[in-house]
Amino acid sequence: MVPADGRVLGSVPLADDGPRWAVATPRFLTLLGPEGVQVHRGWHEVEHGRWDADSSTFTLSWCDDSPPLVLVVPAQIKQGEGTASVDVAPFARALRQRVESALVYSVTGKLPSGLQATVSVRRDSGGRLYTASNLPPSRAERLDDGDRAALEELLRRARDGVGLPTD
Repeated sequence: MVPADGRVLGSVPLADDGPRWAVATPRFLTLLGPEGVQVHRGWHEVEHGRWDADSSTFTLSWCDDSPPLVLVVPAQIKQGEGTASVDVAPFARALRQRVESALVYSVTGKLPSGLQATVSVRRDSGGRLYTASNLPPSRAERLDDGDRAALEELLRRARDGVGLPTD
């Protein structure tokens, strides 16, 4: 049922009304439900991932304007006539490693307005390099001329840092 993305690096069941799983493969995060694939996104699209052990929750924020993805993991799942504890470690390790592997290089700077911006060079699921900012597109579109010029300079520095064209 997992798309042909390579071997499964880790998976966790999700605590909700139906049988859903979050599956980590080398290139993608996939959420599977009773009807099939519900979410299928490349690791390069993840800005940040966090595990909260107290609430048994993974929270992933995206590089675009998408709302965070919240994955609540049950402590146990039914297995045959009994239950089994859920081990989140392989999924957590895969999440960390895959997000880190998508990030090639980054530069951070303060824009004239005082806003902190980070520009990163990322590797997409096809291996291509591209630049992205931690500012969601809707926020970046509203920058004034001074902030826009400073952000463009950060983009140029990031590209230059890995040998990409800067013009």
